[in-house]
Amino acid sequence: MSSASASNDTQNSTIASNTDITASGEGGGVFQQNMSEFVQVSSKVFFAAAERNKDAIYEQLRPFLAKATLVLEVGSGSGQHITHFAKDFPQVVFQPTEYDPNLLKSIVAYTNDLSKHRIQPPLELNATDKSHWDQVLRAGHRALHHPTKSSVPFDEKQEQGPVYDLVMTTNVLHITPWIVTESIVKGAGQMLKPGGHLIIYGPFRRHGIFSTESNREFDETLRSRDPSWGVRDLEVVQAFAEKEAHLVLKDVRDMPANNYLVIFEKKKHEQ
Repeated sequence: MSSASASNDTQNSTIASNTDITASGEGGGVFQQNMSEFVQVSSKVFFAAAERNKDAIYEQLRPFLAKATLVLEVGSGSGQHITHFAKDFPQVVFQPTEYDPNLLKSIVAYTNDLSKHRIQPPLELNATDKSHWDQVLRAGHRALHHPTKSSVPFDEKQEQGPVYDLVMTTNVLHITPWIVTESIVKGAGQMLKPGGHLIIYGPFRRHGIFSTESNREFDETLRSRDPSWGVRDLEVVQAFAEKEAHLVLKDVRDMPANNYLVIFEKKKHEQ
């Protein structure tokens, strides 16, 4: 891996789906790309970066998970993160989502290992498609109000209004077009109950400035692959989140490999 790519631990679904590296079929193999290591064994996909950063992220998420009833992960990638985060919280309902259909299979393979936990079947989510967000919202209501198969019809009136306590996403914003950032932030604003949190993990610029020279090089590498990608300016995301999604920035935490954990809170009383 180059010095630019090594400065960050990008790993997720979107890298695989946007670089023509897929995880289809059984048996699989081993692939190397300059963003992250990608390994497939059976239906499970393994991202080395996800394995490296999962503990650090989990320690920051623990207090939020302890208070949550329903959690949404946007861009669950291989499924390594959500199964790691869920292991100590069997009482919490987790809803994974993913854009890449091949990675949806991997999520199922990982979550099958936690059969006693309340991880819902993964949903396809194209963040720019409103109908997909509607499906995620309905799934959340059904998981809470109608968790088991029943002959009793589900009351669609119960599907109204925000229902999630926590929305989290890891290493997505810089490897997708800006419209995806907007869509994730607006979607989170619609999914979250007042007082709920959107937590974003990944690299950011602060006031237009890169935290390190390696992050600037990383940004150049991203933009050379796709001009619509790039390390986002946190203050731009913050302004959009408050104006368009009623999300207020509460904290920014330094994380390993020149990343940040960014915490937004849904306004309790929209003005």
